[in-house]
Amino acid sequence: MKSLIPLTITILSQIEKGKSIRVELRKTISEYKLNREEESTLYSLVFEIFRKLNVIDLYIKKSSSSFSIKKISSKTRALLRIATYLLKVDNRQFEYVKENLESYYENIQELGFDEILKLIQDIREEELYANRVDLASKLSIEFFTPTWIVRKFINQWDEDFATELVSTFIQNLPAYVRVNPFKSNLEEISTNFRSKKITFETVKAIDGLLKITESELPIPQYDVFKEGKIVIQQKASALTSLVLNPQEGEKILDMCASPGGKTSHLAALLGDGSNIEAVDINEERMKILKERLKLLGITSVKTTQADARTLHNQTREEYDKILLDPPCSGSGTYSSRPEIKWRVKQRDLRWYINLQQDLLKEASKLVKKEGTIVYSTCSLYREENHEIISSFLERNSNFSLAEATPMLGLPSQLLQNKAQELYPHIHETEGFFIAKVKRNS
Repeated sequence: MKSLIPLTITILSQIEKGKSIRVELRKTISEYKLNREEESTLYSLVFEIFRKLNVIDLYIKKSSSSFSIKKISSKTRALLRIATYLLKVDNRQFEYVKENLESYYENIQELGFDEILKLIQDIREEELYANRVDLASKLSIEFFTPTWIVRKFINQWDEDFATELVSTFIQNLPAYVRVNPFKSNLEEISTNFRSKKITFETVKAIDGLLKITESELPIPQYDVFKEGKIVIQQKASALTSLVLNPQEGEKILDMCASPGGKTSHLAALLGDGSNIEAVDINEERMKILKERLKLLGITSVKTTQADARTLHNQTREEYDKILLDPPCSGSGTYSSRPEIKWRVKQRDLRWYINLQQDLLKEASKLVKKEGTIVYSTCSLYREENHEIISSFLERNSNFSLAEATPMLGLPSQLLQNKAQELYPHIHETEGFFIAKVKRNS
């Protein structure tokens, strides 16, 4: 544990700057060549701290009024969070925490670190619930989720549904992998998995998708992943490509393509002769997309770095089918990306909504007559989903709602049961929304 503390401090500080938990963990594990036990400990420590960040910070806040957690340095803040997690969440003894962390806080003794830790240790869990009278604020503590999110879910559904939903945010959802037909096949991967003691189940209705039920290592550490023979992709994400239903000879556009999970799935469905264009605005994300396609052995996808909101100004192309999976709040991914819970604020939703509306409007200019657009998000918020589609259809009478089949999620009652919604506590996958619209004239 002791040797992992400086790495954990660095990772926590980087995530605060907007980095991804998974990216930072993979980079650190690779750079420092951690063994299996160290890797597992580091993963657990970082994920659990960010899953339970509000409660960890509340313990720190209650321990002292002499400083503000927001005003101390990021490294000091990270060290306090590690210590608090070990004491109050992992239930470690004070001497264990002091022994493992003491050498790293010698330069911040002005905070009275030992005294703060002793005060944190003495805080009883029930004290965290003080003055929390409504259900949303209580569930916020119980399931480590911002109160505004819990309240939003209660208002959107009901108390029981919201409680079941937020309970999944501190659980590990099943991992899914998709066999890459450009480099392998189901038989080869099945044989490989069995030899590595990886247990799995096939997923109904999604050919080549496997649900991992047990593995000794994280999937990215296996050679079949490093060699591009499998793709890590959530069930809901893979379903999106099936709803688009690309056919041979059709021109396909993936408007917000990076990191390439859906793009590569579309290519896999069509084979070598596909006619797919993948667009992304960000240079670094486009680099990731190209590297991913190269690793997977996919050569038929045209990549374009551009702002998809103004794509019609740069091309005269029209597309048979368009996949639009725009940037969103990520509220369906809190289990696998817990940092998003704290990073995206309620005030940020308007920015996402405006962007989503602009992108869907642009898609409507690029799709052929009788063509279709599939709109999907990994968000659970109706403003980013149902309301986007309803508003679009009201403003564009030449489009109509089509069946988003195959229907593996719950039919969306707010959209004539034609769109679908997937939920972590029901479907064992990230929260997702998928709708399809057709251009009639």
